Amino acid sequence: MTIEKVVVSAEEVGEIKAIPDAPPTSSSFGKLPPPVPWWAKVGLSGLVLVLPVLCIVTIILRIAFRSETPRVKYAWVSFLSTLLVISGFLTVGAAVVMFSFVPIPAMVNTGLPELDERLQFPSLPSTTDLTSADISAKFKPLVIVVSPVARLWNHQEVASNAFGAGVLLEADKDGYLFATANHVTNGERLGSDATPEHAMVATATGMWASADVVAQAPNLDLALLWIPRNSKGANFVQPVGTAHDGADIFVIGHPEGLRYTLSTGIVSGLRDQSIQISAAVSPGNSGGPVYDNRGNLVGIVSSKFDHNRDSNAENLSFAAKADSFLQPANWVFHANGKERFDRYIQAAASSNSGKLSTK
Repeated sequence: MTIEKVVVSAEEVGEIKAIPDAPPTSSSFGKLPPPVPWWAKVGLSGLVLVLPVLCIVTIILRIAFRSETPRVKYAWVSFLSTLLVISGFLTVGAAVVMFSFVPIPAMVNTGLPELDERLQFPSLPSTTDLTSADISAKFKPLVIVVSPVARLWNHQEVASNAFGAGVLLEADKDGYLFATANHVTNGERLGSDATPEHAMVATATGMWASADVVAQAPNLDLALLWIPRNSKGANFVQPVGTAHDGADIFVIGHPEGLRYTLSTGIVSGLRDQSIQISAAVSPGNSGGPVYDNRGNLVGIVSSKFDHNRDSNAENLSFAAKADSFLQPANWVFHANGKERFDRYIQAAASSNSGKLSTK
């Protein structure tokens, strides 16, 4: 076991004074002055509120006192260590409070710049049949990624891990109206006087933006989303068509995370308010558009037959009929959703030469 040598300087010896008229005992000498003056304690104690500054001061003082006696060095080390511990606790506590009540910067856009910057949208419906290559080039930019909202501990809204697709119905000077599947937005049925819920949407750039759920048709598994426009640009109206048994169709979505995948097939059957399609559909396609060969929207992908229930089931996928948009009775509107809906119906009827009905 090593014993550290204690060195007493001549100055310290000189500062020791005998108590007069007292026998020379061990307690006959006066006390040494404190190695850390009171004014230093008061001045440095204020630095506990600024940990980085306290750390710098501590390093400077350790260097400055490196040649002092052990008594002085140990006293300063003990004092500075106490200040550092207190400052550390205060800093951690302040950080917890700050992150609990102050939202972190949102990684969410205020709009969809990719659509804002478009100078031209396709003119629909097409007068000629479109090929798969035409559909891919013209319509993929009109499809979005839709995700339910997830709320962080500070109540900030971000995209969740689940996602589906959506399709642009109308672009005007005010904003964009999209259609998607209701279950993609979380599927909770809201009353007409409810505050609009939100869904997160993104284009091919991958930057998320918050959209209002302005209408829901839970019985059809449909929802309408609205997001404001930040700059003037080209207008667009998506025509709605009627699905015909056996007709060619094109589906765009994000199956299993493979964004903007195009699949083709036919209308396999008409089932009340839905259509059965043979095009390949997987999780991630929900809410995506089903187009005919003239670019009319004939359906919104809603579901597929669960392969786990019957391993022999193949290509049994379903989409809500797009012409269900024309029936206001199917919808529950929120905020200005009814106004947006009516404007779209009028614009679609006009662009389709009055073939649409609003019965």
